[in-house]
Amino acid sequence: MSWKFWNKSTADSKKKKKSATREWFDAIIFAVVAATLIRGLFIEAFTIPTPSMERSLLVGDFLFVSKVNYGARTPMTPISFPFAHHTMPVFDVKSYWDGIKLPYYRLPGLSHVKKGDVVVFNYPMDADSPLYRPVDKRENYIKRCQGTPGDTLKLINTQVYVNGKAAETPKESQTSYLVRTNGQELNPDVLYDLHIDPSHGQVNATDLEWIMPRESVPTLKTYSNITYIAPYIQPPGQADLQVFPH
Repeated sequence: MSWKFWNKSTADSKKKKKSATREWFDAIIFAVVAATLIRGLFIEAFTIPTPSMERSLLVGDFLFVSKVNYGARTPMTPISFPFAHHTMPVFDVKSYWDGIKLPYYRLPGLSHVKKGDVVVFNYPMDADSPLYRPVDKRENYIKRCQGTPGDTLKLINTQVYVNGKAAETPKESQTSYLVRTNGQELNPDVLYDLHIDPSHGQVNATDLEWIMPRESVPTLKTYSNITYIAPYIQPPGQADLQVFPH
């Protein structure tokens, strides 16, 4: 009989050492949980999906967005694969299950959205066919805020009006122009130097729709193969899929 029966045996007192596999597993779980909380409540990385913010932000640029300023939105589709927004990489399938949906709720923030703020939001059209995505799984778009609740907005001949007053047009902002040539193409290096995007197509044999800053127009007019240039404005009442309501 041991006279020290009240003491635990030496073998029992030693904690079992975790295997390397278990340590790696625990570390990965901790990292995923910590990163998910940080990404959901404090800060998240985004990439620029469209060229509408060019001259300020370029397609493919990375930026970090604070969720503290306006308050983080709690997950509305809680069952999803970590770090995948709406589609699984490689497999090209949904990264979420929408069988459980939670109501919209936003935590208190430090401030409210103001005119001129660059904001990230979910693209509304993804709710329609063929995607039918939940709100928090729709494509992330990045735009500059032109109005806040209660404001009225009008877009007349490329000029934005907020509450009946013309809004300030940012320097080097871009808009569509109808460009007519004599049939000769312009040097691609010239287009690059003038920040012209010629990818929006050809209206007819000589007319082109180009997106460019208004500061580039005077220089473009000096080229002999440019015979006409003016803002490309849709007539009132004509449908345009890029304008809401259509």
